[in-house]
Amino acid sequence: MNKLKSFKKRFRNIELKLISLTIATILWIMVTGKDYRYGDFSIPLEYKGLPENLIIVSTGADNSEIKDVTVRIRASETIIKTLNESYMFMRIDVSALGEGHRTIRLNEDMVMGKPPGAEITDIFPTSLELNIESMLIKSSVVVNTEILGKPAENFEISQIVCDPPAVSLKGPKSAVEKVEKVSTTSVKVEGLSSGIRQDLHIVPPNPRVTVIPENVNLSIQIREKFIIQAFRDIRVTLRNTEYTTRVNPRTLSVWVQGPISQIQKITARNIKAIIELKGDEPKRKDLKMEPQLECSPRDSFPDVKLEHFSQNYVNVYLTDTKIIK
Repeated sequence: MNKLKSFKKRFRNIELKLISLTIATILWIMVTGKDYRYGDFSIPLEYKGLPENLIIVSTGADNSEIKDVTVRIRASETIIKTLNESYMFMRIDVSALGEGHRTIRLNEDMVMGKPPGAEITDIFPTSLELNIESMLIKSSVVVNTEILGKPAENFEISQIVCDPPAVSLKGPKSAVEKVEKVSTTSVKVEGLSSGIRQDLHIVPPNPRVTVIPENVNLSIQIREKFIIQAFRDIRVTLRNTEYTTRVNPRTLSVWVQGPISQIQKITARNIKAIIELKGDEPKRKDLKMEPQLECSPRDSFPDVKLEHFSQNYVNVYLTDTKIIK
């Protein structure tokens, strides 16, 4: 009798219990399996605790640089659809690592910013091959200017000034220690007839190398080409003397240099070989005196300079006979 009562009690409200069981089963299926989806997301790597005197040179097995990893996430369809990968990243603690080659296995605990209810099922790549080197700072690395083209016809580059002329490099020892010079971005001078001034960026010898400073100021002076012209039998002229003199030789050959446009216009009549006397020179003695070039009118030939005379000194003999004016 008691068994019968117990059996009847057990099956009381059986319809409601079946309905509740059905609802619970449906919810369990939705939560535990059929409503779950997978999504692949690319997230960046972040390294924590790297000492300042060390630098990570490469992270891949082939000495390449891996900046992002792919994580496969298992979560509800709603989470997968609304998941924003920009909030996630993989943090790797390298504070205990030293210089050399290190293999780091990646795991779910390294993934920061994953939403509740999401499960990391796969990570690709599964590991990183870190090459860690000591950091080196090298100073006085010469800056080489990359100049493209040629100035206009009859013009030339007369001076190149780079400020500063040398820079410092900071980066992995293997990428810095053998570098003797760095180059700027190129600057074009094709067809120019006047100088230019530009700020130029220095191209690092390696992507992991920092250049200090990163830019230099370049000044390029462009002038008309200089040529040399010879003039024969230019008479030696003495100035500031009250006494008759003898000069040997009486004439000199003169070579002058200057811009093409000025040299093409100058003639022997515009050139003089001058010896300036001070007035206190001794009499009746042979003196060796250095001639000077004079071009006139000066305004017409401002850039014409002496290249050389046929001889550096002229013999001058002052008598004690005054010049009658």
